[in-house]
Amino acid sequence: MELRARAGALIAAAAVATSFFGGQTLVTRGTGVAVWVAIGCFVSLSIAVSLVLWPDRDWEFSLAPKDFIATYLEPADGEPLEPHLIERDLALHMGRSAELNRRQLKALTTVFRVAALLLVAEMLAWVVALALQR
Repeated sequence: MELRARAGALIAAAAVATSFFGGQTLVTRGTGVAVWVAIGCFVSLSIAVSLVLWPDRDWEFSLAPKDFIATYLEPADGEPLEPHLIERDLALHMGRSAELNRRQLKALTTVFRVAALLLVAEMLAWVVALALQR
């Protein structure tokens, strides 16, 4: 999924920024409010990215062949369904699956956006910490 690849790139950028700016700031000045804000943003971003990257088993992409055969072609309680009824039922099933996936993707996208904003906040906090150092 492309969102997960972007989340991986986001955490990599945050790690590089934290390593570089954190090293520069902590070696010469120590900790201040801006440093703790930056560290808090990095930790929060890490949690948000972990939520996006965490494997999820609730995605639904297709009907299993075994279920298709048992439901439509060889039902236990009667004759196979007519093709137009099978097509109608499958269309409804696909629509329900798409809605379920859409809700999950919307939630993950929101978490990703929060993580991206946390990266911006972290960078600003590091810049402030470095500026106060001088």
